[in-house]
Amino acid sequence: MKKIFTVLLACVMLLFALLPVYAANGKVTYSGNSGNFVFEPGGDHSPSDLFPNFKDVMPGDTLMQRINVKNDADNKVKVKIYIRALGAHTDSDEFLSKLGLKVKKSEDNEMAYMFDAAANESAQLSDWVCLGTLYSGGEVNLDVILKVPVELGNEFQSQAGYLDWEFMVDELPIEDSDPDAPQTGDKYIGLYISVIICSLVLIILLLVWHKKDKENGENSEEL
Repeated sequence: MKKIFTVLLACVMLLFALLPVYAANGKVTYSGNSGNFVFEPGGDHSPSDLFPNFKDVMPGDTLMQRINVKNDADNKVKVKIYIRALGAHTDSDEFLSKLGLKVKKSEDNEMAYMFDAAANESAQLSDWVCLGTLYSGGEVNLDVILKVPVELGNEFQSQAGYLDWEFMVDELPIEDSDPDAPQTGDKYIGLYISVIICSLVLIILLLVWHKKDKENGENSEEL
């Protein structure tokens, strides 16, 4: 038992060691409020900071950040969400030019990067790229990989890098003929009412049957 406990403890410790890779997700949520997005978690450097895992980087680091993009708008609306990169702020351009950045949708294969260049560039995201068509509650995840070269110099110590990413939304109405539209309760209200009525009728019939059966039993006892 002691050996089994030791092995289990080692497995748990290994699991916790791996958790920080996706421990803190960045979140981009479309609220449906005049085309606005909510960015989380924010941070000391920027209220719209999406990269809590990219802090205190060291030469030789390869860090992963997952960003969850979600449509939290009314269920009568589907949206197309787009992303583009504007590069880096001027004061962090030199620092970010030393770092490698890759971006891909989580469900895509390992080599299907929508961005693969120095972190200060706009590269493949210079123009708007559609992340997907999302119904209410729908989401897509982005995996962002930051690679810090081993030879990064001490002159960049304590520097912060600022990426300019923009998100855009295109709202589209949901048609009844849309095959991918999520099913809502409104479409089945007639069915629900029918089921309720049938259930009530069945309950009444059972009560009547039970009453008659009881009366027949009493009559049998009197005879």
